[in-house]
Amino acid sequence: MDLEYPATISAILVGVGLVVWLGNFVVAAVLRPFSEEIEARQGLGGGGEIIGYSERLLIYVFVLADAPAAIGFLIAAKSIYSFGESSDENRHKRSQYVIIGTLVSFAYAVTLSYLVRWVLKILV
Repeated sequence: MDLEYPATISAILVGVGLVVWLGNFVVAAVLRPFSEEIEARQGLGGGGEIIGYSERLLIYVFVLADAPAAIGFLIAAKSIYSFGESSDENRHKRSQYVIIGTLVSFAYAVTLSYLVRWVLKILV
């Protein structure tokens, strides 16, 4: 991939925007029906969004760097977090909420990342 071409750089930057920021709206839309079942949010305000942005950006980088196996480490980290939270009913619901959000976020990021890779192959 030759980064000297403005079209290549533009495709990469548009991909970042679509994967990271638009992905937030997609995940929020999918989770909206479930959010009423979760009691008052706990944790850092906006922390989940920042984690989502970071996850999708890392997935994007891993796919473009041809290292999709590294995505497994993100899945493992989220799994460890989720298992620690499932002791009572509300925590169990919250864990399911996190898992749904994670899977939607990952699926969205992987799909768009490979789409950008395909576009880059056409451009180069």
